[in-house]
Amino acid sequence: MIFLRGVSFVIEKVDGRVKLGTSILCVAILSTFRTFEYLAAYLGFYILLLSLTGFPVIKWMRRISLPALFVAFMSAAAVFVNFWAGRPTAAMDGAVLFLRALSAIVLISSAVYSMSLGEFLFSLKALGFPEPLVNLVGFTIRYANVLVEELSRMNMARRARGCAEGRSFWNMAAMAVLGHTVAALFLRSYERSEKVYRAMLSRGYGGNMKSLYPAGRPKKSDFAFGALAAGVPLFLKAVEMGAFAWITR
Repeated sequence: MIFLRGVSFVIEKVDGRVKLGTSILCVAILSTFRTFEYLAAYLGFYILLLSLTGFPVIKWMRRISLPALFVAFMSAAAVFVNFWAGRPTAAMDGAVLFLRALSAIVLISSAVYSMSLGEFLFSLKALGFPEPLVNLVGFTIRYANVLVEELSRMNMARRARGCAEGRSFWNMAAMAVLGHTVAALFLRSYERSEKVYRAMLSRGYGGNMKSLYPAGRPKKSDFAFGALAAGVPLFLKAVEMGAFAWITR
């Protein structure tokens, strides 16, 4: 599951179109930053803003730990390649690249995690994303949920039959069980997905997924949050470009 459930916080009440649009705009702005300090400053500001609004930061950080580690690995690889090529600023360039990617993960994931699936798909359509892409995203998320549910059922059945966990990942018996589990998981999820698709066809599905999310106009408070979240990177970008250099003269 990629959406937070059972929690309530201020950002959850912000209109999904505003949250998603603001996040995309901020990612576009931050991708032009060339200074490590300004990227770190905005990242710290945004996480502090989330904390002040009651966002479950710890739980959310656990969910983005895997993509963050992947970004760190790729940034380290870029540093090694640039250092091998003789670039003296390889370490700083890698740090900037890491913070850019991490900021994108933080912004998009915090917006998505604070929405339901229906609100997320509705926001994508409202922002002008192509209908096939929105449908693909919706089906992908639902198929991932099917995988998770089937895996939980298989684990419950395994525990009910008294099966113990393997001693080590590199144990041959454990590897064989893992291979059979993955194969059975995909077969079961495929069969269940086929049943769901046939049920959708029997109910008149013709290629377009209609959202049941109630469409309403964003409030002034929603735009205020968007202006605050997007105004800070715009200000930092102006400072980076030297727009306020005359103050220090």
